[in-house]
Amino acid sequence: MDAKTQKYDRQLRLWGSGGQQALESAHILLINASAVGCEILKNLVLPGIGQFTIIDQGTVTQSDIGSNFFLDADSLGKSRAERAAELLGELNEDVSGHWVAKDILSALTENPSFLAQFSMVVASDISRQVAEKVSSLCWTNQHAIPFVWVKTVGLLGTARLILPEHAIVETHPDNVADIRIDNPFPELSNYAKSFDFNTQDTLEFGHIPYVAILLKYMEEWKQEHDGKIPGTYAEKNQLKANIRSGMRSGDDENFDEAINSVLRSCQPTAVPSAIKTIFSDPKCETLNPESSDFWILARAVRDFVNDHGKSGGLLPLSGTIPDMKAQTDSYVTLQSIYKTKAKQDVQEVSKLVDAVLESLGRAPGSIASEKIETFCKYSAFLKVIRYRSLEDEYTQPKTKQIASWLSEEDSLFAQYVLLRASDSFFDDHGRYPGEGNDWEEDVDHLHANVATLLQSWGIDTDVISKDQTHEIQEVIKLITHQYIPMDNTFIFDGARSVSAVFAV
Repeated sequence: MDAKTQKYDRQLRLWGSGGQQALESAHILLINASAVGCEILKNLVLPGIGQFTIIDQGTVTQSDIGSNFFLDADSLGKSRAERAAELLGELNEDVSGHWVAKDILSALTENPSFLAQFSMVVASDISRQVAEKVSSLCWTNQHAIPFVWVKTVGLLGTARLILPEHAIVETHPDNVADIRIDNPFPELSNYAKSFDFNTQDTLEFGHIPYVAILLKYMEEWKQEHDGKIPGTYAEKNQLKANIRSGMRSGDDENFDEAINSVLRSCQPTAVPSAIKTIFSDPKCETLNPESSDFWILARAVRDFVNDHGKSGGLLPLSGTIPDMKAQTDSYVTLQSIYKTKAKQDVQEVSKLVDAVLESLGRAPGSIASEKIETFCKYSAFLKVIRYRSLEDEYTQPKTKQIASWLSEEDSLFAQYVLLRASDSFFDDHGRYPGEGNDWEEDVDHLHANVATLLQSWGIDTDVISKDQTHEIQEVIKLITHQYIPMDNTFIFDGARSVSAVFAV
């Protein structure tokens, strides 16, 4: 194991070399070196983000030193962006840190394409007007840039993910095994038939892989029921009884494994509805030279499924099988059969990928074979999330859904309303509530902002009382395109240690 693998060993177990490469290729922009912003960046620097840039026009104050772990006493009066970049950079020599001592709006005025150099933008404690400007530019960029807007007010915090679309291949489901007992391919059927249940000695009999046991009894069932697999609960129980009758003793664990797998194995192998939705998506139906690799691969897999002669109308085989009681040679043989079939499916999909690429004027082979293999392995678990823009959130509110959220007892969505009202307070006063000398007066003004916001939604203003007015792993998921990120707004109430996600 080389030094780099040793250094990042724990995280490589989570997202593999592909995820780590995506992390190391990323360049993150942090707008404002606030305490929460620096904490987010710290959690990206440690696992080895490629580059980061901090843009912040402020200088370090005594308040910054008291609240921000990444600013020290020697930083007082110096550029906040520069000092935060220097101190954060010390956490990992593999990471390149940069800084810009400017206001983000000034930087965008001087260079409208400033954001295009970054793979993601994270902003902390910026005003709504700045967020709308940055969000709009990220959203409309030729290659949309994920924008994460984080805000804290006292013990309340919120994080909003903003990007048109996020496609995930490696969603990391609990189980990717696909043993296809109901619809075995020829090599698998022949393997099952190689076991003579009547002549094997006790040791061999007790180590027949449960897949072979299931296939034997499922085939017998189908022969007696016009080729159909058990459908009702009673029929599944009868298949279990049939398998149990073949046991030589109560210690045949492999038969117990087969019995325990009956319910799962009697689910017809089919393309999941969520994957059919992806296949019928306009982005899959109509490709163009700018189509992402995800949609090109989705189209190729769809074509593979539609070619019933080669696929049987099914997705590519994952090639993964579960552990089971079996002799080593039998298990290895079974594993090899599944892996060989999965490899054949990948080869067929690769041909279709190259055909699609050629039709788009792109070079065949320009999508790496490893990427195609991974896509095929996880093709039953693909996920596409489409977020709402910040503009839609403000101009086309989901009033019915909002009323429903607010009607729930102890709804965390009330905290979202308070945070939105604090933005309006900032627009009116140039500061956030609580930063002035008269707290009670701030409460009155904030409550008025809450009432105005609720009225604009057509909601009773009494739903949030005046008393209530007193009250990041997601970035890595977006970078690596692994695991499923939140959709789309996260709220945290530190006073109660509770959190929730709302698709506002």
